[in-house]
Amino acid sequence: MSRMDNIIDLIRRSSSFLVVSHENPDCDALGSTLAVALVLRRLGKDVAMYNKDGVPSYLRFLPECSDIVDSVAHVTGEVDVVMLLDCADISRPGEEFENFISRSGATVVSIDHHATNRSGSDYCIVDENASSTGVILYGIIKRLGVPISSEVAECLFCTIVGDTGSFRYSNTCSETFRIAAELVDCGADPEKISRFIYDSEPIGKVMLRTLAMKTLEVTEGIAFVHVSSEMFEKTGTKKEDSEGIVGMARSVEGVEVAVFLRQEPDMGWKVSLRSKEYVDVAQIAGHYGGGGHRRAAGCLISGPLATIKSRLCGSIQEAMSWTE
Repeated sequence: MSRMDNIIDLIRRSSSFLVVSHENPDCDALGSTLAVALVLRRLGKDVAMYNKDGVPSYLRFLPECSDIVDSVAHVTGEVDVVMLLDCADISRPGEEFENFISRSGATVVSIDHHATNRSGSDYCIVDENASSTGVILYGIIKRLGVPISSEVAECLFCTIVGDTGSFRYSNTCSETFRIAAELVDCGADPEKISRFIYDSEPIGKVMLRTLAMKTLEVTEGIAFVHVSSEMFEKTGTKKEDSEGIVGMARSVEGVEVAVFLRQEPDMGWKVSLRSKEYVDVAQIAGHYGGGGHRRAAGCLISGPLATIKSRLCGSIQEAMSWTE
């Protein structure tokens, strides 16, 4: 049996599920979580959903999102299977989840599209060529024989829009468009989804972006931009509101690699790396204990901001030299 066959069989013979995605969830993480939960419930399964940081405001339009809990203490009863989605590592959902897994005895299934996946799950499908985790799930749902409802289609379409930057990134391929077209036929509304993701931003988020872009530094094809704890406090925003800032830095003409640093109290700086054409930022993130995709990756680094930027600049310049 193939890996997918094994997972299909496990789903069919199991009764209770916990669906989990990474902290600070994005479109792919939340859309995948909800799509899986909706399908499992359609199959008559007992399903709980968990995310450490809950649901960001711009994704609260997605169906059943109010069922997502932000503490595993709210998950009652036995859990046969944990569906770990869009997570390159078992630690990505947070410490509380790691503690839960260590004592639960549940079978862990990992569905992901990060080449750097090291989740160590019991069952694992990693397709780094998939434009989103939701695209992989689309294949599983089709194999399960469950009709794709308008709600599931909306969630899956959201994963594609988010992870392809509305079909702009290099992970967009002909399959991406074919799947997206079927999801629209099943009831996904591209205008509605794009409006909530891109055109419904709170004023605080706009102010945060304004402050962040004032920190923009561009040198030799590298752009740096950051958000400090003070900026979050001044604008009354949360870390979820910093989504998209790295893309603004990457959009600057002549920039190959954009670096966004977000201050994490008592933890250091969360680093998001994006490249345009040729630099493999997953390799760079890997040097600092992180990972991701060739064009989008991240890591966590402790230390003074100036020191971190200097170290990253050296790593990026070295990576650039490899491709010359």
